[in-house]
Amino acid sequence: MLDCVLFDLDGLLIDSEPLQFRSYQYAFEQFGVTLDFNGWIRWHSVESSTTRWIKDENLGLDPEEVRAVKKIHYDQLIANELELKPGARAIVEACSKEFKLAVVSGSRQESIKDCLEKFDLHRHFSKFISGTEVTHSKPYPDCYLEAMKEMKTTPDTAIAIEDSVTGYRAARAAGLNCIVCPDHFIVKRDDAFKDATFVVESLHDLNIATLRSVHVTDRNYWHCFT
Repeated sequence: MLDCVLFDLDGLLIDSEPLQFRSYQYAFEQFGVTLDFNGWIRWHSVESSTTRWIKDENLGLDPEEVRAVKKIHYDQLIANELELKPGARAIVEACSKEFKLAVVSGSRQESIKDCLEKFDLHRHFSKFISGTEVTHSKPYPDCYLEAMKEMKTTPDTAIAIEDSVTGYRAARAAGLNCIVCPDHFIVKRDDAFKDATFVVESLHDLNIATLRSVHVTDRNYWHCFT
């Protein structure tokens, strides 16, 4: 029986992907480096990090210095421009009446809490799991394994909701059924989620009955319902 829902954050509950791009773009500009949108697409296509991107591009920068500048700019954008994704508030509030909830994100703990507190959604979640606090972030399953441990649940009683290929792969690797609501800031391949348990175009398309139905789908049988 389903008792726990594990939500991704960026691109799923909050419309933060454009802000992430703008803050990294700003940060690199401060060091004389241009990060255009094509570069951002390549960054995501190889599931990169700041450290790996700097190394792969032979930029010779200190990743910590770049991240520090990015953080300041991103925090300002969160405060002034961040919006919820359509349907986010409704599905979180509905789920909170039926299930235990946790956020499983690659973002920093501070950023997770700041984003949710802005919209008064933090109170619905029992745990905030950050990819910065496990050995390997998404697409590895560490975040989800840690979340299930913290929430005292298992794939038999939990389900994940994700927006990205990286997050979907992490949830699947942890043994979870995963509903995907794709974020379209970066266009995905047509077959990106062909093996996902269930795909919706908007969080408005989700409800408690759907979550319970998808949860009981055989986790060894991955199919995309469109």
